[in-house]
Amino acid sequence: MEAVKAENVNIYYDGYIAVENLTFKLEEGETLLLLGPNGAGKTTLLRTLAGFHKEYTGKLFVFGKSPQEVKDFISYVPQSHTLNERVPLTALEVVAMGGIYKKSFIHFKIPNEILKSAEEVLEFVGLRHIMNKPFKELSGGQKQRVLLARALISNPKLLLLDEPLSALDPSARVEVANILSKIKKEKGITMIITTHDVNPLTEIGDKIMLLNKQLVAFGTPEEVLRDEIISRVYGPLSKAIKIGSKLYCIIGDVHIHRGERR
Repeated sequence: MEAVKAENVNIYYDGYIAVENLTFKLEEGETLLLLGPNGAGKTTLLRTLAGFHKEYTGKLFVFGKSPQEVKDFISYVPQSHTLNERVPLTALEVVAMGGIYKKSFIHFKIPNEILKSAEEVLEFVGLRHIMNKPFKELSGGQKQRVLLARALISNPKLLLLDEPLSALDPSARVEVANILSKIKKEKGITMIITTHDVNPLTEIGDKIMLLNKQLVAFGTPEEVLRDEIISRVYGPLSKAIKIGSKLYCIIGDVHIHRGERR
């Protein structure tokens, strides 16, 4: 089944075309890595798929329906969280918020079934041991994993992640990338992930989209990560180098590595 299908989609933002004439499709269970420079329209595309941004023309389907019709099947994790860290929420409470929001509860006390689900999903991301720790005291990598857990508690069919590895140190990037790999392998959720550094993510990427307001390339990593394609967006110094069975791409100061698929 097609998870996402776009046909001649134009997305508008403040009266300007943010993304022009976009056509692609993504099958259910696939992971798409979305690349492009700042201002390329990546975040606008994610927000449109999530049903938050409605200014577009053309045909756009998520599981065969409009994004607004399937919002309950979609979880979106923005690049910067909007939690007020002056509010003393624990990691468990932050995750539970995802379940409360999806069920539209108005509450003073979190229902026990949601707390149990929050514990289970924190276990999945390897953070059950810090569930009672204040969110504001967590490391950057731990916060990102808690936000992933909050997105997972509602059992989404589509997970939209905007720069989940940004502002993390190298070890935290590896931890978060490992959780994304676990989500793919054990839950089979369709994912679209924007990133400037695909190095930790290429092993889970079934497709790569190179976007610069228009679709530059779409296909498997081997099809897209090629000199003649990446240089269209990142300039003539961008290179793809294959050593043995592994493909290395250099885009400015960002190194992209594609290992052998298994």
